[in-house]
Amino acid sequence: MLDLRRVVRLLSSAAILGATLLVPGAVAADTFAPAGVALDCAPSPPLDEAVVSAHLVFVGTVTETSSDGRSATVTVTEVWRGDVPSPVIVNGGLDPASAAEDDRTFQAGLTYVFVPVNLDNLAGGLVIDSICSSTVQWTDDLARLRPANVGAPLTGPAPGANPFAFLGWLVMPLAMAGLIGGGAIALALFVARRRDT
Repeated sequence: MLDLRRVVRLLSSAAILGATLLVPGAVAADTFAPAGVALDCAPSPPLDEAVVSAHLVFVGTVTETSSDGRSATVTVTEVWRGDVPSPVIVNGGLDPASAAEDDRTFQAGLTYVFVPVNLDNLAGGLVIDSICSSTVQWTDDLARLRPANVGAPLTGPAPGANPFAFLGWLVMPLAMAGLIGGGAIALALFVARRRDT
């Protein structure tokens, strides 16, 4: 018969073992990464290349900011590629409430050519940018990159965007928790069964 206290002890030991193996792996990934390389993003192409290859490129003026400039409400004036509603929220990182080394900041009243890196929640009027994108502050010499077929912003949500994409960040942590928990339970049952025989 299974002793409940023994199962709880085994589950606790398996959880500690899982955490013990997980932490050194994360430290090693950070320690042995090449020097000077940000782990969060890779630099995007120059703006002149991005204008012809990116999924979304638009020009807009920041009307207000929050989170120390890491989140901006933008009035879109020109759409160079793709579809975007106006106004749109541009976050300078994944979580504007919490600063990260690759966050982009914006200043109210300035105009930018935006080339956001994440369009998953475009239907909700939100795009994600970072310092690794091709986004730049507008200057008059950028007019040379303006395509002949400049579009206007959408008045409704962007077509084809996934309104539930914000849940995507949960997939990896839940998968890891399931693997570690499932492994711990399997190990506990295996050991308990082996001791009973």
